[in-house]
Amino acid sequence: MDEKIFKGQRLENKDFSGKILDGYDFSETELVSCNFDKADIRSSSFKKATVSGCRFRGAKLSWTDFRYATIENGTFEDAAIENCDFYRTFFDGIILFNHSQVRNCSLNKTYFGDSAFIKRENIVDGRLIQQDLKAWRIFLVEWHNHCLCERTNDSNTQSAWSPDEALSHRWGEAEEIYKNFNALWTGRGFISDGNWAYVKGRKMECRRMIAELFDDSVPFKRKMKNVWHIFTNSMSDLLFGYGESMTKMVVTYVVTVFLFAWLFCSNVSLLEYGEALAVSLKNMAGMDSEVICNVSPFVDMLNVVQTTIGIILTGIFGFILGNKIRNQ
Repeated sequence: MDEKIFKGQRLENKDFSGKILDGYDFSETELVSCNFDKADIRSSSFKKATVSGCRFRGAKLSWTDFRYATIENGTFEDAAIENCDFYRTFFDGIILFNHSQVRNCSLNKTYFGDSAFIKRENIVDGRLIQQDLKAWRIFLVEWHNHCLCERTNDSNTQSAWSPDEALSHRWGEAEEIYKNFNALWTGRGFISDGNWAYVKGRKMECRRMIAELFDDSVPFKRKMKNVWHIFTNSMSDLLFGYGESMTKMVVTYVVTVFLFAWLFCSNVSLLEYGEALAVSLKNMAGMDSEVICNVSPFVDMLNVVQTTIGIILTGIFGFILGNKIRNQ
């Protein structure tokens, strides 16, 4: 039997530490308390394997298949993980990812349990592979050239699969991954990481809806709804950073003050710009100004509109500030 093939076997307390494992087949294998510390694992397969209490501390993993695997109570501390497929991988129990680097890996439908300590800092450059068209295409199209096995489904059969179709769904996959991270991190109290994933998920949502506008399979009615959602999504990002950017909030507030000051100065002939600026600031705080009186209905309407906007912006400002304080 090929010494690289362990498919379907049970391996317990085996030591692979420091070894170069190129083209090894651990698919459907039960691995218990095995040591892969500082191993260089390339083009191998752990598909459908049960990996329990195993160590991958300081290991290098590249082009390795972990699809449908169950990984329990292990460690990937200081590991460099690149171009690996974790589709429907189940991480359960205490899994450590301290200082590990996950780059260009597919985390689509990956389940991270509450005790899987993966964080934002583990995602290299804060980007998923689905966000990089070139890297994602290479991952999908050239998988069989780099990895041990062909892409088959959970029944080990070659299903009807199109790389182009998979590429077209990349924004939706990225959206789902980020939103899952948001739920995971927020639920565990990593509020800052959760907020970051929330913003990323909203951005991916917008990109997904834009892509659907050019997809012939998407119904026209849904496309029309997407147009409105794209507009509101984009404005929420531009003006407030989805409620997470203090800088964008302050810029929006200042621009609103100066814009309405210009409108007042343009429509009240006796008003200097400095006075108009004072009026605009008071309106933002809901205060009446004695500088302008007996004005046209249009100017009255501007007062009401700006006061309403000012109250809304003040509420949003308080919400963002509360989030920032909570994150400290």
